[in-house]
Amino acid sequence: MLSRHRNVIAATAALVLPLAVPAVAQAAWGAIAVDPTTGRIGLSRHEDTAAKAQREAKHECGTSHCKAAVWVRNGYGALVLKKNGIHIAGLGRTKAQAFRNARKRANEQSARSVAWVFSGY
Repeated sequence: MLSRHRNVIAATAALVLPLAVPAVAQAAWGAIAVDPTTGRIGLSRHEDTAAKAQREAKHECGTSHCKAAVWVRNGYGALVLKKNGIHIAGLGRTKAQAFRNARKRANEQSARSVAWVFSGY
């Protein structure tokens, strides 16, 4: 009986473990880059590493002055623009939370929503 029970557990594990791999594979990075002078934005999603996500976002931004403003894995990143022209980033488990956190960091609840990115899950 114990041997049969072990076989059932092993068979179940053999079926369940391959299903877990795609979920881990989806845990990718995303980023937002911004040119602080022109306001141009670049986004990246589903990159293997934070560095790749930042590079791709800067490339998509399209100017030599683009800077990675935020990068995220398994969540949302958001970018807001303060009245004084400064971009501020925030992170969150939801898009709304990422924007709330960016505005909180900006110390300006009226900061304009500029961009958001989701990556992961």
